[in-house]
Amino acid sequence: MKRLFKFLKKSPDRIAIAASAIGILLYLFLIPIWNNQGSEIAKFMAEDAVPDQPVKYGHYFVIIYFSLLIAIWSSRFVRQQFFKNGAILFIAIALSGNVLIYWTSEYLTIYARKIFFDYIEVPAIVILLLFFTLMVYKSKEQSSSNFKKYFYLVPIPLTLFFIILCQDIPLAAVITLLICILILSSNNQQTEKTDSKTKWYSITVKIIAIVLILISFAISFAIKYRPTNIVGENPEIQNEDFAKNSGIELYVFNTGFNRMAKALSPTYKKWRPCPIYLIKHPKFGYILFDSGISEKVALEGQSGLGFPMSFLFESKSKPEMLSFNQLKRFGVNPDEIKYLAISHLHDDHIGTVDAFKNAQLIMNGESKPKEGSLPEFKAASAFKESASVVGKSYDLFGDGTLQLIEKPGHTDSDLMILVNLDKGPVLLTGDAVVHADWLQSTDVERLPTQPEKAAQNRNNIRNLELKSPELIVFPGHDMPVIQKNRTDIFLVNPLFFTTAYLNIKN
Repeated sequence: MKRLFKFLKKSPDRIAIAASAIGILLYLFLIPIWNNQGSEIAKFMAEDAVPDQPVKYGHYFVIIYFSLLIAIWSSRFVRQQFFKNGAILFIAIALSGNVLIYWTSEYLTIYARKIFFDYIEVPAIVILLLFFTLMVYKSKEQSSSNFKKYFYLVPIPLTLFFIILCQDIPLAAVITLLICILILSSNNQQTEKTDSKTKWYSITVKIIAIVLILISFAISFAIKYRPTNIVGENPEIQNEDFAKNSGIELYVFNTGFNRMAKALSPTYKKWRPCPIYLIKHPKFGYILFDSGISEKVALEGQSGLGFPMSFLFESKSKPEMLSFNQLKRFGVNPDEIKYLAISHLHDDHIGTVDAFKNAQLIMNGESKPKEGSLPEFKAASAFKESASVVGKSYDLFGDGTLQLIEKPGHTDSDLMILVNLDKGPVLLTGDAVVHADWLQSTDVERLPTQPEKAAQNRNNIRNLELKSPELIVFPGHDMPVIQKNRTDIFLVNPLFFTTAYLNIKN
């Protein structure tokens, strides 16, 4: 032991030796965790995985990355600053990718986890390995030892060996680099000479490396879910006698399923339906509320959502579940839809708007769709103003059967519809009520753009349910209990309302 300390004291690379040795010991410590959590890691990286707890292996592995960073940063066995600084930069990128995968993606979607792994950590660690190999190759010019002259041939084959052994590219590359640094640093007797011309470059690279690491940890901390508990105003709701025998019927279709990331909701594990509502009016024909999931998602899957939605939501559908396909099979041509009312501008509600060419598009007057993304729309406030039990509303037909209610909260452009069906009223809320759990909680979650107004809407609807037991509330992503006597409400294609149809589990 004394000889070891004496050797370290004399060695110019003692910090690199110590850091790489610690990294290797940590790796040995992680082997049983890897073995015990192998199935959990596979699930964590799999297509349909939402872990209850973070994968400890990934949390610990970041320490090994730090030991590698320190080892490369402090190494003196090579004088080529370009390669050394390049290695420092790419180890920082790989480390940041690892944090995003195991620390941050716990709160995001599996798609985000895959992107971070495939496009950040793996490329960075591969480039790092190449930089290190070149760095070792260049260092042979400064050594008369045959051992050092040919050591540049070691890193890549050794990495391939560890890839076969542990089936993980970053893990294999990192342990290879630690072993190589330990060997080279232990045999190094030269001190590093810094070229004053490249000193500013070295400082800049190291600052960038530190900033990248800090940002990755900051993102992980910032997106961690924290409840948004708001009691909100609780105004008295007036009793209202809803008209019946209107002859209006409601047909409910499900266009797919969504699941929110853990960063947004405490009920993140549950897959929820994405329904649309076909209202059949005996006098005015067909009215559609929302158009559901897009064709792009049905065909391309998660990537069809685009950024940032693909990092915050998981979405699944099939072509036969798309709104226009279901309506056709039901016997209603999309061209027969006279009005298409949109609850708000999120992708899972406006996915197939373009399929309804003849429909008058109706939205909240505050809606601001991206230019060219939607046809010209008519504001709900353009219709005759009326009063509903939840506040100011607009009468679509002037007969009190369909009332359009502009109530921002979930977004700035929320629109609900209160419909007097033949046997009683229903309230189609869109995401003003995301799901039944949300309606019963004080936590409005991270979703609303106007949390206070979202809480007030929630309270109004709660009170309305108490005052009017005959009212059925249809949340944006949930299905209420429908009593058998409600022969004016129909679930079309019931199999589409089951997660089993899409081979997913709740």
